[in-house]
Amino acid sequence: MRFPSKIRGRSVATALATAVVVGGACGALVAQGQSGGTMPAAPPSDASAAGLTVINRTITPNPTRFRGFDAFQTVTVRAPRGKAILQGFATTSRGNAGSVVITSTKATPGRYTVELEFPGAQGTPGKLHVRLQLLPRS
Repeated sequence: MRFPSKIRGRSVATALATAVVVGGACGALVAQGQSGGTMPAAPPSDASAAGLTVINRTITPNPTRFRGFDAFQTVTVRAPRGKAILQGFATTSRGNAGSVVITSTKATPGRYTVELEFPGAQGTPGKLHVRLQLLPRS
């Protein structure tokens, strides 16, 4: 449905006026927060000061289980001795889009598990990149 140009013009003008008012209010709040808000004056402590260690693993996905036309794989990365996993991140790169899908991830203090699915087992899967953040085991 097309509106006459007068009505469209008023709608655009009203939307722009609303955006200017909201933007000005947000700008005032940000300026107030910088001058005396509740944020700490000093930045938080560095990750290395907390004993945080980051490790990266690159894995070539290879299906180990098959059901119908789909294939599956479970990848487990263990924490090094004396370290506990705080959190992990898994991403895929290269390969064909949709050839491998990360269906779930799970982090426990001792291991990080990534569940992969190869829908239709078609295409080149590429690489799986896993990044773990570790703390000293207490």
